[in-house]
Amino acid sequence: MDRTDCLRDKLSSRMVGFILLGFSLIIAFAGFLIVPVLGLFFALPLLALAAVFIAAPESKVCRLITGKKVG
Repeated sequence: MDRTDCLRDKLSSRMVGFILLGFSLIIAFAGFLIVPVLGLFFALPLLALAAVFIAAPESKVCRLITGKKVG
């Protein structure tokens, strides 16, 4: 694994998070208009999953490669 692999890993994780964020906002908006409780029931877990992907920390290997402090 090298720096480019770490960058690709980080970017792919963020991209998946932003795609899920878009889908969850669409589902939340449509669900809020049609059946508010049921729409939010499906949208909230997707919002949480999107947040996890967007805020995912780097792996320890990538932190060691880039020279960031592991802790």
